[in-house]
Order: sequence, then C-alpha cells, then structure tokens
Amino acid sequence: MQPTAISQPFAKVVGLSGTLVTLLSIRASMRVVTYVVFKVAAPPPGEISEESFNNLRLLDGGLLGLENLLTLVTMILFLVWIYRVLAACRATGRAAMSPGLGVGGWFIPLANVVLPWLSVRSALRAVGAGTAIAGVWWLVWLVNTSLTGMHQLARQLMLVPELARALPLEMLDSIYGALDSTFWPYFIADTAAWGLLAFIVITVRKSVSTAS
Repeated sequence: MQPTAISQPFAKVVGLSGTLVTLLSIRASMRVVTYVVFKVAAPPPGEISEESFNNLRLLDGGLLGLENLLTLVTMILFLVWIYRVLAACRATGRAAMSPGLGVGGWFIPLANVVLPWLSVRSALRAVGAGTAIAGVWWLVWLVNTSLTGMHQLARQLMLVPELARALPLEMLDSIYGALDSTFWPYFIADTAAWGLLAFIVITVRKSVSTAS
C-alpha cells in the first residue's frame, strides 16, 4: 500500500524517534546508575583510605565524562528531531513554529527561557496531542538546569583538588552544604526532566503514526 501524504513528511521523525527515546531514557537513568555504582563501590563508613578515595574520584570522573558525552549527543539529536517535527508539521499545512526558531531558540539569551517550551508545545499542538506536558517538562527542566550547575561544579572540585584548594573554606562549606541539601531534589528533577522529554517524543511519534 502506498504511504499516505501525511506519512511522507513525518517518516524521518518516526525513524529518528526510536533512537532518541533510547538515548533520553539512558540519560534519564544516570542519577540512578551513579547512585547504585557508588553504593556498591564505596567502602564502609570510617574505612575510607586515600587509595579508595582516589579510586572513587577516578570512577566519578569516568561517570561524569560519560554523562556529559551522552547529554551532548542526546541534545544534538533532539534538536535535529524537533527541527524535523516542526518542518513536517509545516509541510502538511499545520500551524507550527518555524523549524529554525525551534532550534535557534535554545541559544538566544533570555529568549531561551521561553522558546524551547514554546517549540515543544507547538509540536505537540500541531500533531493533535495535549500540550500541558510541555509546561510541566519545561518547569522541571529549568529547576534541573540550576541544580545541575551546582552539582557539576561540586563534582569538578572533587576531581580537581587544586581548584578546591584555591577557593575560600567558607565557599567550599557553602557549596558542599548546598550539595548535600539538594541531593534528592536534583536526583528527582534530573531524572524527571529527561524522562518527561522521552515521554514527549513518544507522544509525538504515536500521534503522527496514528494519523498516518
């Protein structure tokens, strides 16, 4: 059977969605993975040595490198995906944000506080899906962005002791105190932000597949 007119513009969207959902799901699991790895690898309280501490630092460095690489690749693929979704929507006569703004909005200072949410909402609306999830995702994403910056800084300080020694003790106490108090909020926000984005991709894929 010949593909319908709507399936043609969305073919690349559907094809890319599976890979993107996989990467988003893996990225969403990084807090759980890191937590479990350190639970297994960390020595019992009071028995940590300089060698075991250095081993933990190396392990954290490896996990951080993997997480950063995964984040970069996943976000690049997501930007390609949202561009294709918006382009396909316009090609089928649906009202949607321009693909260029949908991608570029992530990089425009100040506007990038709103435009990424608007682009995802536009994509959901154009394919006939509910848009409330876009607002929930974006609020969680903004919270996670601020928490991620603090936790990434703390991990870098642990990986590079020379950098930590260059900072006043009061600042270090403040950083590590905030790190401890926001551990679970960060755990939940990071997992939810990436998990909700995966859900959005699944929703769009399901909507265009059903329409086809």
